[in-house]
Amino acid sequence: MNLKSTLLKSTVIAALVAAPLAPVMAQTATPEAPAEAPAQAPEQTPAAPAAEFSETQLTAFVDAAAQVQAVQQDYMVKIDAVEEPEGKQKLVEEAQAEMADAVNETEGMDVDTYNQIGQAAQANPELNERIIAMLQERAPAGPETMTE
Repeated sequence: MNLKSTLLKSTVIAALVAAPLAPVMAQTATPEAPAEAPAQAPEQTPAAPAAEFSETQLTAFVDAAAQVQAVQQDYMVKIDAVEEPEGKQKLVEEAQAEMADAVNETEGMDVDTYNQIGQAAQANPELNERIIAMLQERAPAGPETMTE
């Protein structure tokens, strides 16, 4: 049961980290993106991006992901409370902007790097496991995560 809880939590954490990638990227696309990033094809070199990220960058990614998660949780409540589609769309746009701000305000992180790390984690199971472990280390230990 403890293992199931841990696996479920890992899946939820991974989903929360991955979920904002597309909306944040679409909301804040900049022409300053490095030229070499688009040249990488994820299906050709799935493990290559992981080697490019330092421990400092991964730590900043985890910090930013925690902030993004907080924004998502806050806005999910607000979005659920609104009934009209226009109001929901406005809140989604506000949430996307706040998520991008949260990433940019994290020391050592920007939206492009956040997205690159997130995409690399989706393509590289080892990197994904490493990020999940970092996230779990920071999560408050509850009874379901305590080991005997």
